[in-house]
Amino acid sequence: MFRKKSLLATSIKSIAISTTLNREMSGLSRALCSNSMRPIFIALSGLLVASSVSADPVVNGIVGESVVLPAGLSPQDNPSELEWRLGKDTIADKDNSEVTTDQFRHRVHLNRTDWSLTINLLRAEDSGEYNCVATAASGRQLPTHAVTLHVYEKIESKVTRKPLNETCRATLLCTTNQREHVSYRWKRGDQDLPEHAGILEVSLNPGEINVTFTCIASNPVSEATASIRESCAEPPGGVSFCVLKSVLLSLGLVLMISAVIGVHVRDCTHTKRNVRRHRAACET
Repeated sequence: MFRKKSLLATSIKSIAISTTLNREMSGLSRALCSNSMRPIFIALSGLLVASSVSADPVVNGIVGESVVLPAGLSPQDNPSELEWRLGKDTIADKDNSEVTTDQFRHRVHLNRTDWSLTINLLRAEDSGEYNCVATAASGRQLPTHAVTLHVYEKIESKVTRKPLNETCRATLLCTTNQREHVSYRWKRGDQDLPEHAGILEVSLNPGEINVTFTCIASNPVSEATASIRESCAEPPGGVSFCVLKSVLLSLGLVLMISAVIGVHVRDCTHTKRNVRRHRAACET
């Protein structure tokens, strides 16, 4: 009986706490909706919306080729007016098929299905921020869609060595037709090397012939490889360095033993001569 009363009291207490929390939450909601809290609530909502918006897209292009810039519109937008702009210049217009900007004349095409912009025969100066400005059929201004375009040349590379006349050791230089946005990798044969710069110090052992070193240079849109072969000749006569070293060490060892034996024989001979002379002197 006592246990039942305790459980009943605990249940009543839990219900009371829950009711109190609900009242406090209701009061907080009314406060947020009140005139004094409404600006703060709107500001917080704006921050949440801004944080959910993705960053402007970045598109990479290659000089001489084509690229497509997305308009960022949905099929439901159905714009009544639309322009693509680069800075203050309009380079494509929904209502005007002729491009008035000399830079893009005969090089741009406006897709009237998704309103993307195609730029042909890209040039380095085409890099920049492009803006798609559109108005909905209802007259509502749609958010401006920005696309950043980076145009790069297709990378080319070559490998040279310094010094030109030294064997077994060399400095390999990987050079490209670009100075910026270039990364390097090196290989020795099929093996990747840890070096990630345009300079590689190499050292070969005698007898290593036609070892291929390859530089892989890349930028955001292309990759180029260049190779060079290095050799370290064996000593004259075709004898390997290890064999020659063993022969020289053996020869030196033989010479040392011969010298020791020679000195010992000379000392023994000299001693015998002294003994004979001493005997001869005693007999006389």
